[in-house]
Amino acid sequence: MKKRMTARRTLTAAAAGTVAGVTAYGLYRGLKYCNRALVATEYRLRSERVPEAFGGFRIAHISDLQSEYFGEEQRELLEMVRNGNPDIIAITGDLVDRNHTDFMAALKAVSGLLKIAPVYYVNGNHELQIRQTRIHPFYEELKLLGVHVMFDRCEKFEKDGSHINIMGVAETSVYAAKEIGWELGTGFESAVLLEKLRDICEEKDSAFTIMLTHEPQYLTDYAATNADVILSGHAHGGQFRLPNGQGLYAPGQGVLPKMTSGFHIEGRSAMLVSRGLGNSVFPFRLNNRPEVGFLTLKR
Repeated sequence: MKKRMTARRTLTAAAAGTVAGVTAYGLYRGLKYCNRALVATEYRLRSERVPEAFGGFRIAHISDLQSEYFGEEQRELLEMVRNGNPDIIAITGDLVDRNHTDFMAALKAVSGLLKIAPVYYVNGNHELQIRQTRIHPFYEELKLLGVHVMFDRCEKFEKDGSHINIMGVAETSVYAAKEIGWELGTGFESAVLLEKLRDICEEKDSAFTIMLTHEPQYLTDYAATNADVILSGHAHGGQFRLPNGQGLYAPGQGVLPKMTSGFHIEGRSAMLVSRGLGNSVFPFRLNNRPEVGFLTLKR
């Protein structure tokens, strides 16, 4: 009897080990799928301020590549963007990752994207954490390739005798405001950022305006410029997303963050937050596939 019970226990332990192994493997496959399986998300914005010539205007929104590859030579990423038929491509920071030693993944992506549509770029916090002797030549290479590097500046995009404004807020300015806030206390951070935003706004007129920035948690300050659309990233979709879409953590927002994906409205401004593409400090996503967003403007 004892021998039978021992054998049964041994079999049960072996079965439990097999189940645990299968479960671990299934979890690994699921996390790997969430890290690599790109998804295209369609967004639409209707506004009476959209010029008639820009009805149907499409923007491909890319954020937080973090020096990742999606297919050989970025084939999968480029194919998805090309199939979306955008008029412009907006990159909202963390194109490269501070933990990588080369920028080839970013340059492969940008070179391919430029063959699809004009590319507009602002940097993110990861670019700021790379030595200046390395990151500034990278910025210059982007410019030589033909990228519109939108560091605290505004450009007009013209079409059929009409135009919209494309405005970029450099992460350098956002981080400088944060540093002052840390030193002087609550309130100064917002005041410094608002002053910088006002300076940038001197370059734009009253036309429909798209703002590119990296960190979404300053929506109230961004909205003070009356930008019609604000594109941002940084939150990585909350990294792990619950079944109801709630993200678990985002830098700058903490636990159970409010702004990790989709539209968020403040005044007349609509901010669209990208869930991003790559990962950095935390290497996995859950219920949170890497996203390329496509925003269509409607009258």
